[in-house]
Amino acid sequence: MKNLSLSYSKSTITARVTRAFVTVLLLVVMGTGNLHADDQTLEEFKKYAAGKLPGFSAAQLDALAKGVDKDDDGKISDAEFANRFETLRGITAAGKSPADKKKEPTPRPSKKRTLDAAKVKPAASPSRAKSAKAIVLLITGDKIAAAWKPFARWKTRAGKATKIVTVQKIARDYEGGNIQEKIRRCVRDHIDHHGTRWVVLGGDSLPGGKGLVPGGHLTVHAQERAGIPTDIVYLSKTNWDADGDGVYGEWKDDRSAISYPDGSVGLGRVPVRTAADVAAFTDKVIAYESRYPTTDFAKQMIYTCTVGGAYPKVRNSWDGYVSKVWKGGRVGRFFSQETPWDKAGQPGSHQLSGENLTALINGKTTSKLHIHGHGHLPAWVLERSSFSAKHVAQLKNDGAYPLITTVSCNTGEYDSKEDPSIVELMIRRPKGGSVAVVAPIRTGKPHFHSPSDFRLMVTQGKLDGTTQTMTRYWSGGLGAGLTTGEALMKAKFEMTADARKTAGYHLCICELNLLGDPTLDMRANIPRTVKLEVPKTIGTGQQAIEISTNAPGCTVCVWKGEEVYLVAQADEGGKAKLKIAPTSAGDVLVTASGASLNTATATITVTVPN
Repeated sequence: MKNLSLSYSKSTITARVTRAFVTVLLLVVMGTGNLHADDQTLEEFKKYAAGKLPGFSAAQLDALAKGVDKDDDGKISDAEFANRFETLRGITAAGKSPADKKKEPTPRPSKKRTLDAAKVKPAASPSRAKSAKAIVLLITGDKIAAAWKPFARWKTRAGKATKIVTVQKIARDYEGGNIQEKIRRCVRDHIDHHGTRWVVLGGDSLPGGKGLVPGGHLTVHAQERAGIPTDIVYLSKTNWDADGDGVYGEWKDDRSAISYPDGSVGLGRVPVRTAADVAAFTDKVIAYESRYPTTDFAKQMIYTCTVGGAYPKVRNSWDGYVSKVWKGGRVGRFFSQETPWDKAGQPGSHQLSGENLTALINGKTTSKLHIHGHGHLPAWVLERSSFSAKHVAQLKNDGAYPLITTVSCNTGEYDSKEDPSIVELMIRRPKGGSVAVVAPIRTGKPHFHSPSDFRLMVTQGKLDGTTQTMTRYWSGGLGAGLTTGEALMKAKFEMTADARKTAGYHLCICELNLLGDPTLDMRANIPRTVKLEVPKTIGTGQQAIEISTNAPGCTVCVWKGEEVYLVAQADEGGKAKLKIAPTSAGDVLVTASGASLNTATATITVTVPN
C-alpha cells in the first residue's frame, strides 16, 4: 500500500493493475469479521483496522479512520462503518494515502429516534444483512429456523433488527451445565452487549428440557413439587441455584440467586411445532401490525367469568384499575349471571357457551378479552359447556385478533406431551384465534400474603396475585403504552416485593407466561394507516433523502441489505431526513410504523448511472 502513494517510473497500466489488485485484496481482508461499530471511537476503529490491514502505518490508520468518520464527530456509526469499503476503495483507486483524501463535512441525521439504537444494521438470518445489534433475539430450533425468516424480516424492516439463533448453535457456542443455562447466557449476552429489548422463544417445549426450545429451569414449590419450567430465568443475571444442588428457584434455599425481570426487556414464547405453524403465526402478526381494524374494535374489552365468588375481583380489575388508565376504553361483562346481550328482565339469559364465545370473536367487535374461570389443557370450561378445539376450528376472525388473558388451569401448558393446549390452538390457528395470550402453565392459583385475604377477595374484590398480574398487564399496555412482552415483564417486576415476602407470589411470577409475540403494540387506540411518500429513484453514493408521512413521531426505517440500515423518528411535521450511501442497484425498503398505527411500506429504486 505504501508504494501506491509514491511516483512510479513504471507504466500507468502497471500501476493501475497493481492498485486494482490491492483494492480487491484489502476489501476481502477488511470484509472478514465484525465490529460492534455504533458509536465506536476512532481509536477502537483503528485497532480493528490494524488487525485487518497489518501493512498500514500508524499515520495511515489514523487517516483511514478520519476518512471513514464522514460527519467528523469523532465516532464511527454503524452507517459509516458499513461504508468503510467506499473510503478504502476511493483511496486505492486514486493512488493516494488516506491522509491525502479530502473530506467534506456533512450534517448528521436527526437525533430524534424511537429506538435507542437509531442507526443499526439488521441481524443475520432474514437477509444478507449483518450486525452486532439484535433488538429482537429470536431463539428457535434448527428444524424450523428457516420458517422464521419472514417474521424476522418483517420485524427488521419495521425498525426492530431481528436475529435468529438456534438452540443447537447456542449449545455449541455457550458454556453451561445444561441447555437452559446456555440459553440464559446467550440471552444475557445479547441483552448486555447487543441492545436486545425483546426475546422471542420461537418453539414449543417438552418435559425434561426437550422440544424445539426447552422451557427454563424447573422451579420447585410446595404447590408445584414436580417443578414448572420458568422462562423468565432466561432474562436473569443469575442462575437461580444459589446452593448448587441442581434444584432451581427454591424460595428459601436459592433466594440470593433469584432475580426477577426488571421490565426493561420483553419476553414471549410462540409455542409452534411446525413450519406451517410459523407461517400462519407470521401472517397473523403482519395483519395485526399492518391492517388492524380501524373501527371501535380497539376500544372494546370483555371480561368473562363463570365463578360467582370471583365476580367482585373481576369487577374491581376494571373499575379500580384498568378503566382509570385506559382513556376511552369500554368494558362488557360476559358473566354467567350478567351479559350485555341478556333479554330484558332475564339476567344471564345469554349463555356463556362455546358457541357464543366463538360468535363474539368472529364478530370482530372485541379486541381485548379476559377469560376467568375453570379450565384444563384442551379447553376453557364455560357455562354448562366448554370452548375447545372444535370451536377454534370455527374461528374466522382474520385481521381482528384479540389479545387475551386467562387464569384457567393448564390452558397455557406449552410443555405437555399431550399437544396442543387450548392457548396453543389459538396461537396456531391460521387466519383466526389470537396473536398473544397470557396464561398459567399449570393450575391458576389465587395467591395471597394471608389466608384471610381470600375472604376479602370474595366479599370486597381484593385482587389476588394472579388477577393482579393480569390487571397490571392490561394497565401497562393500555395506559403506559408498553408492548405485550414489556407489559407482562413490568407486571412481574412490580410484584418483586411481594415475591420476596411470600413464596406464593414467587410462584405467581414464575407460572404466568406470554404465549405470543412480545413486541406487539397493545392497541390502546383505534389505529391510523400511515401515508408514506418516498423518492421513486435515487443513485448510488452518499446523499440525503426525505421520507414524508402523516404520522409525527412514527418510526421510519430504511433498509437495503448490508449497505443501508437506518432507524429514525419522524419530526413534528411527519418527516424524517436521512443520509444514506447505497453502493449498488436494487431496492431500498422503507417502512413507517408505531403505536396505534397500521404499518406502511414503500420502495425506493437505486439505479447505477451508465
